[in-house]
Amino acid sequence: MAGRALNVRPRSLDLDTTMHNFELSDEQTMIQETVRKLVTDVIEPQALENDEHGRFVRTAFDGLAELGLLGIAIEEGSGGAGLGMLSFVVALEEIARGCGSTARLLLSQCGLCGLALQGLPAATDALGELASGAAIGAFVGPEFGIGATADGDGYVLEGQAGCVTAATEAKLLVVAAKLAGAPALFVVPAASAAIAPVAALGYRASAPGSVGFARVRVTAASLVATGADAVAALARASNAALIGGAAIAVGSAFASVEHARRHTEERIAFGKPLARQQAVGHKLVEALRRAQGARHLCWHAARLVDLGQDAVDVARNAKLSALDAAVLAADEGIQVHGGYGYVVEYHVERHYRDSKALEVLDGGCLVLRDALAASLAAR
Repeated sequence: MAGRALNVRPRSLDLDTTMHNFELSDEQTMIQETVRKLVTDVIEPQALENDEHGRFVRTAFDGLAELGLLGIAIEEGSGGAGLGMLSFVVALEEIARGCGSTARLLLSQCGLCGLALQGLPAATDALGELASGAAIGAFVGPEFGIGATADGDGYVLEGQAGCVTAATEAKLLVVAAKLAGAPALFVVPAASAAIAPVAALGYRASAPGSVGFARVRVTAASLVATGADAVAALARASNAALIGGAAIAVGSAFASVEHARRHTEERIAFGKPLARQQAVGHKLVEALRRAQGARHLCWHAARLVDLGQDAVDVARNAKLSALDAAVLAADEGIQVHGGYGYVVEYHVERHYRDSKALEVLDGGCLVLRDALAASLAAR
C-alpha cells in the first residue's frame, strides 16, 4: 500500500481556545485527509466483498499499522502517538464511512485494548505489540462477567463472552474479570481460550468470535492491573467504547446519506431526479441533520476527554444520538433505493446491519439509557 506514517506532534491543549474552537486543528485535518485517502484507495474498494464473505480486513489492518493509527490515542509515554481522543474520533469516522468492520477493529485495538493497558508497567510489552500492529488484540469487557480466582502461583479464568471483535484473529486477549469481587485486568494468549467464529449481523469482516474460559489457568504475570489501576483502565476503555462507538455510527450515517444522495440524483421518477422530489429530499435532510448533530456531541465528548474533564454523560448522549442517526440514515437510504436497497452492492443495507449491531454491542442502548437516568436522578 502506498502511504506514509502520520508525522504530527501532539500539542498542549489550551482550555479557553479549545472549548470555543469547533474546527479541527491543522494536525487533525491532516489526519482526516490522510485517513480519507486510505479509505478511498484501500479500505472501501474491498468493503463489500469482505463483508459478504466474512473475510477479515487484513489489508486494511496492515494499512492502519503502516500509518501508525493503531497507537493514535495512546499516550507517548506508553509507546503511542499521543494525538488524543479527538484525533482518534476523526480517524474512526472517516474509516466507518468506507468500512464499519475496519473502524470497529481500530476501536478494539487502540481504544479498548490499547487505552486499557496504557500506563500499566506490567502490560508494556503487550501494549507495544498492539500499538505497532505486531499482534492483534481482542477486548473481553466487564459486561461478560468473566470470573478469576487465585490458584497457587497463578489464576483460573472462567466464563463466556458471546461476541468479541477480532477474537478469531487475535494473538492477545485483554480480559476484564472479577477477582475476589473486585475489578482486575488480565492479558492472556488467545490460544489459551476456546474461540469460535460467530455469524454476526453486522461487522462481519471484523473477525467476531465467541471466547470461552473453561477453568483456564494463566500465569501470575497475566494479571496486569487490580484495584484502582484496574478501575482506571476500564474507565478509559469505557470512554473509548462510548465515544469511538459514536464516531463509527456518525461515519456510517454520513455514508448512508451520501449513497442515498447519489442514487436519488441518478434515478428519474415523474420526469425528474428522485432528489428533486420533496418527500425524498426531506428524508435526506432529516438524516443529514441527525448525523451533523450527533457529530458535534461526539467531538465535544472527545474534546472533554482530551482536556481531562468528565465526559461520561456527554459520551453516553453522543453514542445514543449517533446510533439513532445511523439507523435512521440507513433506513431512509434503503427506502429511497427501493428494491436496490436490499442488494449488497448498494452499501446501505450493510450500513443498516452494522448500525443495528452497534445498538447492542458494548453493553447496548438500554444500559446507556439506564445510566443516564441514574445520573439525572442523582443530580
